[in-house]
Amino acid sequence: MQNITNIRIIPSSDTIKKITLLSNSFGLPHSDFDSHPHCTIIYSPDFIDADAIKLPKFKIPIIAKNAKLEIFETKDDGFVLVLEFDCESAKKCFDYMKNKYHVTTKYDKYRAHITLQKNINKKHTPLPEIKFDLIFDKLLITNSD
Repeated sequence: MQNITNIRIIPSSDTIKKITLLSNSFGLPHSDFDSHPHCTIIYSPDFIDADAIKLPKFKIPIIAKNAKLEIFETKDDGFVLVLEFDCESAKKCFDYMKNKYHVTTKYDKYRAHITLQKNINKKHTPLPEIKFDLIFDKLLITNSD
């Protein structure tokens, strides 16, 4: 067991197919998504027993809206291709964990997203428009990656 706290939501198989099709259609890299499709809510070096975490009013499935492709700059001056979206449930969970359990995270502000590809160059612009909602049908709370 690692000494971390990891909370993430997993997209439905239909959503995974749509993201993969979109990526393939536009020639976008997505191998990080293929190997581990998820949206991280909390990834913290602070250990809180996963079995002890209770998230009030967190209901599955979650429907995320307003998805768009973005390129995030990382803390080490790299770039990551992501699918960013509005997800009030994920934001509330992030805020709850910060306030109730005082977990530390790499970033202070939460931006709900799915990583498609790490370590890209910034030449993937303009990025195509997303015309579908994202459905997440599983919540995972673990003490490992």
